[in-house]
Amino acid sequence: ALRSNVQSESMEMHPSNGILQGSSDEGSIVEIAGLRAGIVELWLEPVSLNASAQQFKQDLRKRTVRAVAFSSSSGPAVPPPAPAQGVVGLSVEDARWKSRADEVRDAALHAWTGYRKYAWGRDELQPVTHRGKDTFGGIGMTVVDSMTTLWLMGLGDEFEQAAKFVQDDLDFDKADTEVSVFELVIRGVGGLLGAHALSGRQVFLDRAVELGNRLLPAFNTSSRLPWPKWNIATGKGAAPTGDPTILSEAGSVQLEFRCLTEQTGDLRYKEAGDKAFEAIQSAGMTGLMPVYLTPPDHSQVRVLASKFAFGALADSYYEYLLKQWLQNPADHHFKDLWLNVMDELPGLLRPRPTGSATKVKSPLYRLIEVAPGGEAIWKMDHLSCYAPGMIALGLQEVPDEDLLEKGRNSTLWSVAEGLAESCVQMWTSTKTGLAPEFLNVRSTDPFDFKEVPRTGKHSFLRPETTESLFYLYRLTGDEKYRQWGEQIFRAILKHAKVDGGFSSVEDVNQIPTVKVDELQSFVMAETFKYLFLLFSPVEKLDLGSFVLNTEGHPLLRPPRKKRR
Repeated sequence: ALRSNVQSESMEMHPSNGILQGSSDEGSIVEIAGLRAGIVELWLEPVSLNASAQQFKQDLRKRTVRAVAFSSSSGPAVPPPAPAQGVVGLSVEDARWKSRADEVRDAALHAWTGYRKYAWGRDELQPVTHRGKDTFGGIGMTVVDSMTTLWLMGLGDEFEQAAKFVQDDLDFDKADTEVSVFELVIRGVGGLLGAHALSGRQVFLDRAVELGNRLLPAFNTSSRLPWPKWNIATGKGAAPTGDPTILSEAGSVQLEFRCLTEQTGDLRYKEAGDKAFEAIQSAGMTGLMPVYLTPPDHSQVRVLASKFAFGALADSYYEYLLKQWLQNPADHHFKDLWLNVMDELPGLLRPRPTGSATKVKSPLYRLIEVAPGGEAIWKMDHLSCYAPGMIALGLQEVPDEDLLEKGRNSTLWSVAEGLAESCVQMWTSTKTGLAPEFLNVRSTDPFDFKEVPRTGKHSFLRPETTESLFYLYRLTGDEKYRQWGEQIFRAILKHAKVDGGFSSVEDVNQIPTVKVDELQSFVMAETFKYLFLLFSPVEKLDLGSFVLNTEGHPLLRPPRKKRR
């Protein structure tokens, strides 16, 4: 039913009880008429509700409330409330946050302007010395990695600058050096496919195909695990080094390569990605896995004695289990593998989840690591802070019967909520409000964070916490996630902004900050994108139409079927 904050002498409803009437084909309608000038709030409310579902009533109101301004026919229109000016059609909450979204857009534009002025065509900006550097072979990776953010933010002129570069100046023959296959896939192929998905422009798909073709030979190994680095200019790799295969790198190329096949009909990309994934599975382990596998030139793939972790060296492998299922819902084994990981995740959490569903506040979970012998490694990577968002996405998408099994629903929700707050604490607990690369954790309950370690005190302005806040806000509509996001954004503005853009920071507990002369391309691709989407209406990006790769690039997914 439709409800409002005014009495009947101010507004009429037809029908008067506000109950929505209509057919499923035509939609449901309640007519309203203002009887006097002024501002009215309208929202939806369940017609019948038992006492145990009051939270649903509150959530529905929060998600559907709208402000409507009635004006007098004989006088000037009544202005909307100050926060809602210029934001016709936004909910009251979204209108209140629009100025923050605009500020994030301005920050991204500041970074783009610095790159355009000082580092155009180079891989990354050095914002302090006003230069560029090449970390991915000199192909202009920041251009490719920024396009989906520019598009979503409505920065049309800047997007056209990037599009012209991709069409006229993107030259993969420049990359006559060995570059990470993983990074070229998630940033390069992913960025081009994302730009194609959003804009529909053929040039982006054509260039993604070209890059994909140059990467395919890296997968021609006896194990079918890809070489970690490849020269896309010469089509060659270096002699084998004996270095182990990193789980997250070999297990995080499938989303992009499957998308390439979906868009082109060329099966070679999907087959390369799938063979790499099958090689990982041939090691005989499911659930949590060690971070290292045998080198690509070992035909029999085995796991190596190495730590179990959810952050560096492992992270996006777990993320892509869920997202490959979202991309291909008929492939249930991806969902099943992801659920197995979720069932084993409590082994890396402190405190360990109890599994009991309660209404009390979730504990502050720390996501630690475990050594090969089973001993706890008392540290938490910021890279692991993607996990609460991934869990939130799973809670939104995985069928109810799977979530009800083993009490997953209550356990996973508690973990997502408590882990997200821990990740925010990684930012807010430092003097600058910027998160370090990792924190040490005390080994006794309540497992507080210890001092920032010397080797982890820097900040790259990583996106994982803002990513999780975005997904959790989308799942719950709880404004606290936006508030936490604003705290993070304010710290970035205050302590990382320079006249040439934004920079990494040497020590998160030193004020004023010592700037590191680099702007990682993922700050544009992810950190600013997730903050912007967090503060924007849900219509800005429909998660039912896109799945975001591990670099934050939207890839097309099949239409979402009704969840059972």
